[in-house]
Amino acid sequence: MTLLLKNLMLATPDAVIQRGYLMIDGERISAIGSGAPPQTLITQSLISTLQYPQIIDASNKLAIPGLVNAHTHLEQTFMRGHSANHSLLDWLRNYIWKLQGAMTLDDIRLACMLGMVEALRGGATTIIHHYKLPFTQEHSNVVLQAAQTLGVRLVLARGWADRGTNAESGESIIADLTRLFADWHGAADGRIMIANGPLAPWRCTPELLQRATELARAHGAVTHCHMNETQDEVTMTLKDTRGEMRPIEWFASLGLLGDDFHAVHGVWLSAHECDLLAEHHATVTHCPAANMILASGVAPVAQLLKQGVNVALATDGPASNDGQDMIEMMRLAAYLARVSSLDPQAMAPRQVLDMATVNGARALKSAGGRLEVGAPADIVLLDMNAAHIQPIGNTLSSLVYNARGSDVDTVFVNGRILLADKQLVGLDELALLAECRERAASLAQRAGIALD
Repeated sequence: MTLLLKNLMLATPDAVIQRGYLMIDGERISAIGSGAPPQTLITQSLISTLQYPQIIDASNKLAIPGLVNAHTHLEQTFMRGHSANHSLLDWLRNYIWKLQGAMTLDDIRLACMLGMVEALRGGATTIIHHYKLPFTQEHSNVVLQAAQTLGVRLVLARGWADRGTNAESGESIIADLTRLFADWHGAADGRIMIANGPLAPWRCTPELLQRATELARAHGAVTHCHMNETQDEVTMTLKDTRGEMRPIEWFASLGLLGDDFHAVHGVWLSAHECDLLAEHHATVTHCPAANMILASGVAPVAQLLKQGVNVALATDGPASNDGQDMIEMMRLAAYLARVSSLDPQAMAPRQVLDMATVNGARALKSAGGRLEVGAPADIVLLDMNAAHIQPIGNTLSSLVYNARGSDVDTVFVNGRILLADKQLVGLDELALLAECRERAASLAQRAGIALD
């Protein structure tokens, strides 16, 4: 498909274009510039046969790269509302693990579809889904099939633990990872990817961590793991290593760190651990809302960025955030960095946008995250003509501090329109919501969780 957008603002890598144009040709951005589009592009658009208008007047719209939600648990849409006033481990043991254990195949399908819809509405075109419910092959497949149908980019990090509650055998974990890589890695024209997803250091044996990471590396895939989220978890690893190593130090000793490693949360990092992450070009995935609501602490994001660590941005799961709005995450990340550092100049709007776009793409070794010729056509248009945004003094500041997920107007993934004029394309959203309400109430009852 060929589509020309004109009269829009564009957040390019180098500057903000206040009035310009952008052309999509198939799955890529083929032209971008300031002012009116050249006549040759207009002619090219007019002769194309399209489902949608060939030329779109996008006045009062801001084009940004599709946002990368670098860590979530989509099935947790059915687990909202239980995170307040609980510590991480209390919340997991008394709510999340009970609800997860009671989920049926239909629960998972509907919950994950709902999460993907919410993520799209919050500006995310790529989602890293740390999937904790590998009951059967069918349970994983329904999630991947939902992403394939909806059209989002999904990285399914196959969660696993071979220690503790609901532990699996090492052989079953390796077998299922092998199947997922063979059946799904690179599916749907590359929109579907698989990752190795150990749940947390204290739930994994060193032998299996190494085997699973080697398997992922053989497929060019990443390893994605909760790291240093709470002080209690750091203490667990220190105990396991007889007081010798903290989580990042332990993973480094096992050969797990690299530019293919995602340390999710990274709240309680020592200076040496920050050095190790920088040295190995690893990614830290920042989840500001979840860390605040669970009172886990504040990740040293400003320090990590100064050291050159790639920091990506994420919502975390809807049970520990209660939302999937990546526009909101940008604002919270900026606020948290400033109050934690007591520096009003910490976390400039461009840095925040980069965390939510190009840094997330870099974590996946992707060429995405930028509005430039040749980049994948993963694009979000925000309606900036709203009372809570106008007047615009600085475009990127208005994006980070004033915009909301409800301002997301149009979403392209791989050149395909998934959201147009704030309406989902090809999906009955109201029917989905009605079915989800009924199934979520049934899930809570089956899990023995009282609803207020």
